[in-house]
Formats: sequence, structure tokens, C-alpha cells
Amino acid sequence: MRWDPTPAGGTTGRGAPDPVMGSASAKARFDAALTAAGPGLSDVLWRVVCAGDGLTAAERALGWPARAGKLVLGMALDRLADHYRLP
Repeated sequence: MRWDPTPAGGTTGRGAPDPVMGSASAKARFDAALTAAGPGLSDVLWRVVCAGDGLTAAERALGWPARAGKLVLGMALDRLADHYRLP
């Protein structure tokens, strides 16, 4: 996973983004988003959104029954939308 700095991150004396502060800021935002999803929901969210697992593979890896992941992923995405204040 890459933690590239955002343009709005900290800057060096030359006005260029500071890669260390940008990476730390990106990691903090990522952690806050997963925390907002909550325990139990962040597992499937990470597997599907970040790791690129299919929903069936994520269900299998988490030991869930078939089609349970769709409901749980929907709840996790709703919490993520609330975190980012999406309508």
C-alpha cells in the first residue's frame, strides 16, 4: 500500500510537500476511516475495498455464511459515508 502525501499536506521550506508529514497524515486518515466503520465492519471493508478481495472470498476468509458479507459491507459503507459526511 502506498501512503503518498496529499498536496495540502505539510510543506518543506521550499514550498514542496513534506513526504514524511504527508505519509503520516494519509495513514491517520486511513486509520480514522476504518475506526469509523467500527469493529466487525472494518474487517470486510478492508478486505473488499483495500485488499481487492471479492465478496465471496472475504466471506470465506472471515468464516461467514454465504451472502452475509453483502449486508455487512453495506453497513460498513454507510458508516464510511457518514464519516466523510456524504449525502
